[in-house]
Amino acid sequence: MKKRLLIGVIVCETEQLMQRRLIKGITAQAFSLDMDVCVFSCITNNKDMTRHQKSEFNLFRYMNFSMLNGVLYLRNSIHCEEEKRILDRMLAEQKIPVLVLDDDTPDFHHLTMDDRTGFAAITNHLINVHGLTDLICLTGQAWQYTAQQRVRGFLDAMKAHHLDVPEENIIYGDYWYDSARALAQEFISGKRRLPQGVVCGNDPMAKALCHELIVNGIRIPRDVMITGYDASLTETQSLIALTSYVRKNFRLGAQGVAKLYEMMTGESCVLTQCERIEVITGDSCTCGVDTDYLRHQIRVDERQENFRTMFRMSNMNIMVTRQETLDSCMEAIAGMIYLIRDCKEYFLCLCEDWEGGGALENPSEYRREGFPKYMIAKLFNEPGGIVTKPFPTVKMLPRLHEEREKPGCYFFSPLHHDDRFFGVSVVSFGERLDTYDQIYCDWVAAVNTALEYVRMQSYLKRFNNRIYLSSIRDALTGLYNQRGYEKFAQECFEAAKNEHRRFLLLYAGFDSLRQINETYGHSEGDSAVTVLANAMNNSCTTYERCARTQDGEFAIVGYQDYETDACQKMINAITGYLEHYNQSSLKPYKIIACFGWFCDYIPADGTLAEISAIAAKHLAESRESQQSEKSSPYYREFVTLRERIYSNPQEDWSIDAMCRDLILSRGYFQKLYTRCFGISFTQDVINSRIELSKRLLSSTDFSIAYIADQSGYSNYVHFMHQFKKIVGITPTEYRRRKRQSETE
Repeated sequence: MKKRLLIGVIVCETEQLMQRRLIKGITAQAFSLDMDVCVFSCITNNKDMTRHQKSEFNLFRYMNFSMLNGVLYLRNSIHCEEEKRILDRMLAEQKIPVLVLDDDTPDFHHLTMDDRTGFAAITNHLINVHGLTDLICLTGQAWQYTAQQRVRGFLDAMKAHHLDVPEENIIYGDYWYDSARALAQEFISGKRRLPQGVVCGNDPMAKALCHELIVNGIRIPRDVMITGYDASLTETQSLIALTSYVRKNFRLGAQGVAKLYEMMTGESCVLTQCERIEVITGDSCTCGVDTDYLRHQIRVDERQENFRTMFRMSNMNIMVTRQETLDSCMEAIAGMIYLIRDCKEYFLCLCEDWEGGGALENPSEYRREGFPKYMIAKLFNEPGGIVTKPFPTVKMLPRLHEEREKPGCYFFSPLHHDDRFFGVSVVSFGERLDTYDQIYCDWVAAVNTALEYVRMQSYLKRFNNRIYLSSIRDALTGLYNQRGYEKFAQECFEAAKNEHRRFLLLYAGFDSLRQINETYGHSEGDSAVTVLANAMNNSCTTYERCARTQDGEFAIVGYQDYETDACQKMINAITGYLEHYNQSSLKPYKIIACFGWFCDYIPADGTLAEISAIAAKHLAESRESQQSEKSSPYYREFVTLRERIYSNPQEDWSIDAMCRDLILSRGYFQKLYTRCFGISFTQDVINSRIELSKRLLSSTDFSIAYIADQSGYSNYVHFMHQFKKIVGITPTEYRRRKRQSETE
């Protein structure tokens, strides 16, 4: 399947009606061209770069511009001037087409709305339909391009009807309530004469003007008619239904995609069908409410109210914040997806370090900006329930890289708590031309609170657990210490006795620890202890506890309906683990354990001390047996020989020479060597040489051929073959990975 073109959209407050219409136009045109769309939208949009707002804007750092073929930049939707400057610089550095919509910033190609024609149309409505000649224009700030365009449209209509416009009848405001209320007070106080009509630059100003005048006894539309512009308010959001003009945001979005498509491909395209409605009448003029539009709006409002009611009744904030683990929180969130109107797919993508890296020592270190190399996607719409899928952050969303029959539009929003960044929330409405609404914004806010609650619960649990575990845990291995063993051994013993179940006690002793510490250093000794700890712990089930009771001594305790050979199975598992380690670790020493055990029902008058004595007796017998093995002929000579091999692996170590030195036959020599170290002489020599070559590869810049020679290989190709066979990768790749890990 041919890879689809993918465009990104940078916007804020997608739930607002003006942005919703624009994005619907973008989606409609993109779908007609079989293109995918990724909308990156902040939910809050303050003018000041607060900690919270900075975390919102971090979303835009998630955009991988190398994946995008072009970007539509809704610059005017962003209120923070500092963030605009940051985005301007970021986009200027990209090598893909960038098109700014509804803003004439000189740094980029831009496409603006024809507000001049639209404003002339709403002005003509008052002149042609109602016969008004005395009109005032209330627009935005004088420096704004859109404000000037609306003034020109107003003047065009007045001039076309040969009507004079005194300078004081053009009033520059702020596109918000304050300037409209100030104008109303001028009318009320008599400072300004009340005209026949006021053409407002947008619906919020028209709404504020109507409300202020009505409260002060001025009748609308009898005393004065008022129109809005952009049809951004519904009848339920104003005391009086406004006559307004449907600003062609849908058309602008479609035109933006068409122009961006031409910039990306050099080809033109057919524009999708756009808005047909222009003027919507209401009670702010004598036309009365447009019943067709009202019926449509009632259906829309009723559906939205249904979802608002469901959201209130769902108790979502309580349901998702009473969870104590991430998994249960995700299940609770999954149960609330029905509250996202018309949602077809939902993804919650968490930074892999979303909890702050788990740093109990310094909880102030957490992610405030940027993203890690990997994200964790929680796929809520997969068969079989919630699916966890790690993915590289540069992919943005796994779904974008999957084959799909039809294009999609995905809305990315930030997940964070104040300045602590968690990840991104992604929703898709399938083939439907739609965007998220205010309920979704509240929904995401609940998810943010839930994630912070789970994070705090996890942090407090880890903190309290660390305090507790520090008293009963071994610092090196993480296993229980002597105190922890005594606590759980007594608990298991009492439970086994009361429930009449078999009590299991397994001792393991590592008697070579002192020799390893003295010969190879304490770091090697700690490493050996950790290996034995892992071997012991891996042999346990959920019914047992493992402890390090002394330097080289361990214990496993548990109670259950064990088979009589449960201890032997554990011993076999531990021994197998150690044998595998001894053969693959390339260490010059061998880790061997002695065992003592008890696994049976406890006699009615039995005590823990008596059971422990039985296990200790078996351990002593095991040690005796091992000592007799070590006292067998040539054991000390073989240990010395092995130390020499690992000290000088490049020498010519031949079996025949060793046999002559020890006066042994070839077969007997090999048998004794394997019995002592669990590995053949030849393989041990190879391992020692590979170990030396690994040290040289990671610590020097010597050539591979030189390292092969220094490691005892006269044949460079043979060295390459053996290295890859044992290590799994080539020497060159091994050196690259080691150096990469050191720089990270």
